[in-house]
Amino acid sequence: MQIKNQRNTNLEILRIISMVLIILHHFVVHGMYGTDIVITNINTYILIFFAMFGKLSVVIFILISAYFMIETKFTIRKLLVLGGEVYFYSFLFLAIGILILTPSNISVESLGQSLFPISHNGYWFVTCYIILMLFSPFMNKCIKALSQKALLKVIILSVILWSVFPTILPPMASYPTQTVFTGNNFQYTPLIWFFVIYLIGSYIRLYLDLDKLKTNKLIIGLIVSIILTYIGTLIFGYVDVTSNAYLWWSLPIESIMKNTLFTGFYAENKFFILIASLCIFLIFLKREEFSNKYINYLAGSALGVYLIHENTIVSTLLWKPLHLTTYYNSPYLPLIGIIITILIYIVCSGIDIIRRLTIEKIWIWIVDNKLNFLSKWTEHVADYLIEK
Repeated sequence: MQIKNQRNTNLEILRIISMVLIILHHFVVHGMYGTDIVITNINTYILIFFAMFGKLSVVIFILISAYFMIETKFTIRKLLVLGGEVYFYSFLFLAIGILILTPSNISVESLGQSLFPISHNGYWFVTCYIILMLFSPFMNKCIKALSQKALLKVIILSVILWSVFPTILPPMASYPTQTVFTGNNFQYTPLIWFFVIYLIGSYIRLYLDLDKLKTNKLIIGLIVSIILTYIGTLIFGYVDVTSNAYLWWSLPIESIMKNTLFTGFYAENKFFILIASLCIFLIFLKREEFSNKYINYLAGSALGVYLIHENTIVSTLLWKPLHLTTYYNSPYLPLIGIIITILIYIVCSGIDIIRRLTIEKIWIWIVDNKLNFLSKWTEHVADYLIEK
């Protein structure tokens, strides 16, 4: 059943699930910061498994956005509303940080990211997403000007260059790979990958016949991709770390997550992560559409949950007091991680709903009544540039 003029709650549920998995990823990266990894500890392998799903969720978010953006018109109003949300949280938590933290705990970098969160990469995902939004009118015109076959060829070439090759070609480096990395990435950047995912999401919306896809095959593809990603992560990461005999996994988790091939095999552009993301997206997309206003409204705070818990100052206030590293040897660590993840989502979602009912309403009124001239002017300029 096709529901007109209403959001597909299947995709809104997927949006919520993806954000939960991103928090679970941050539980590992931030919450377990400082933990010295031990190869014989089963929690090591559980934490690595948890961490995988954050990157997968990034791809899903862009797929969802591309699926809708290819058939919608870009407006400066959307950009202003999004920017207002980003700057509100950045300024709010900077003020809270100044009141609570000592000056030594607010670095120049944190200050710059709080004052200029978009241009200074306070939230890397948001920076890439806004650039993608700005280019979307031109992307849409180019995509629709291509034939289906030509668009598919562009996608295949892009995936080969920025997904297949980086997955199968070793970086020819040992720990720490971050400082001695040699290019197997064909100048890959997250922004390039966002554009590639946009092409894929657009192709799905414009040309893919969902009726020809079998849900059971998508589920098998998802399971196989996750297994291959996990096995590849362990093999590549283990070889990378143990190639230096003096290390033998006595590394803090932040080094494992940032400087070794553990993350190298499940980064957002790696091939099996891409396949797994596509399978999940298509599974939810194939489900019969329905609309639930309560779930849809809750999903509208997914980005707010990200902006709150991943704020550079909030991270300092959130994760350290929990002392999660003391549970590294506990059999309850996985359960603790899941409970904390859900609690963070609920609390952050509640905070964002309050913002949407108060501050955002005021900001939207300002945008619609006081800044509408800006919207109209930029739309005229955009229409002129696109047409010319």
